[in-house]
Amino acid sequence: MTPIQFIPNDPMASGGPPMRRIAPPGYPSGGSARFDVRPSAPAGLYAPGTPAFAFWQTQTALIRGLRAWRGLEGSSLSRWQGNRRVLPVHTRAGDDLNAFYDRASLQFFSHAFGGRTVHACESADVVNHEQGHALLDAIRPDFWDAPYVEVGALHEAFGDCFALLVALTDATTRRLAIAASPDLGSHQFLERLAEELADAIRREFGAQEVEPGALRRALNSFRWVDPKTLPVTAPASRLSREVHSFSRIFTGCFYDLIRNVFNAGPHTSTGLRQAALAAGRLLLAAIRTAPITPRLFAAVGQRMLQADVMTGRSAHVAQIRAAFAAHGIELAAPATSLAIPLGAGRTAAAVRRALRERLGAEPDARLAVTLVASEMHGSIAHVAAYRSLRLAGGALAGLHLRVPSAARVQTRGAALVGLLGNPTPADSGAEQEARSFARGLVGSCQLALAGRGSRGRRHPVCATHAIEKIDGKRTIVRRGFAEHGECADPM
Repeated sequence: MTPIQFIPNDPMASGGPPMRRIAPPGYPSGGSARFDVRPSAPAGLYAPGTPAFAFWQTQTALIRGLRAWRGLEGSSLSRWQGNRRVLPVHTRAGDDLNAFYDRASLQFFSHAFGGRTVHACESADVVNHEQGHALLDAIRPDFWDAPYVEVGALHEAFGDCFALLVALTDATTRRLAIAASPDLGSHQFLERLAEELADAIRREFGAQEVEPGALRRALNSFRWVDPKTLPVTAPASRLSREVHSFSRIFTGCFYDLIRNVFNAGPHTSTGLRQAALAAGRLLLAAIRTAPITPRLFAAVGQRMLQADVMTGRSAHVAQIRAAFAAHGIELAAPATSLAIPLGAGRTAAAVRRALRERLGAEPDARLAVTLVASEMHGSIAHVAAYRSLRLAGGALAGLHLRVPSAARVQTRGAALVGLLGNPTPADSGAEQEARSFARGLVGSCQLALAGRGSRGRRHPVCATHAIEKIDGKRTIVRRGFAEHGECADPM
């Protein structure tokens, strides 16, 4: 079989695994969702910087990601969001220092400066981060349009967490990471994410745009504060409410959980692999069952505790609580969630009426239902009723956001049978969160507005939000997730 060349981490990962020759990987068996990477090329030993190398580097990183997912889940992902079996991937999407997921594709950009071209797709960190967005969207599509900083930041954090989990499937990566930091408590290549892209951004736009040596660092000391109290943007050394910046809190919690579990066991490559699997499985279990809420970081942490109690015999409760506490998130003791019946013997229409009442929604409000399978509760649904919130001030005047009331519901077949916990209402607190989120979109140039660009050049593809008419109202909707939030002309 003709070999290919592959960089397992990032082209600038100092101390990380070097480029290696490997056999072209195959997709996981069992009806796995797939990718269509373009432009394609036959197998061969291509040099970095060429379109053929980009194809094999990107496809290999994505297949490794699907295999990592199967290792966490025990089964392959069968479909992408929207019931797609195949997701297109563009390795030459245009001129930019960025990458993008928009439900229709993964897009990786390139940019030339100083006689050198940086290709985002040549970093496994970047590729697996964007793949993480697609995977999360496949299991929790209801997160897509939730207008809260922590929901967007959780999406970004999940991309970084998934990149870490994929990296830790590689034995050489684990060995080198332990050699560089035996307790994983000092900075090294594993926790530094997207080093080459960060270097290019720093050279092009200034050192304040990225962290030292990385786009983001998983090993960090950022602590949670109410995002509404933070500035819209800030240098990378400080927190802002921009979702990439704020995401570092949750990524720090997750990395610290891996560290805590690893340090409680054998300091070996196998021990690190088991720690990553334990943390990753808890994260996926929690994300499936966490409700849409403005305080999603704590909600996911709480569900990780619950998953550990219900599926892991409380093996990691102390490590989970310590990881979140280190970043300013105190988790309560886990408690059992008992389903509140929505009405035995009632018709489906009557149950939905009762659910609308619980959600505080209008009697004719449409209910968006996301079905998930949960080890903790069996089959459940996340149910949301959206209402339109009119915005005001500057560029937001006359625009609207859709704010959800959300609930977790136990299901039996297609029937909604029991309410799990209290619904998250679209109350005045949720409205404040949504207004703050909208102001942040404008201030960080992530809302596509006529006549506005960023850094002196337009970024029409990488604006994460746009304006569409919904029920006759000009409404802010998500168009995708970018690797890096850009801003030059905040309002």
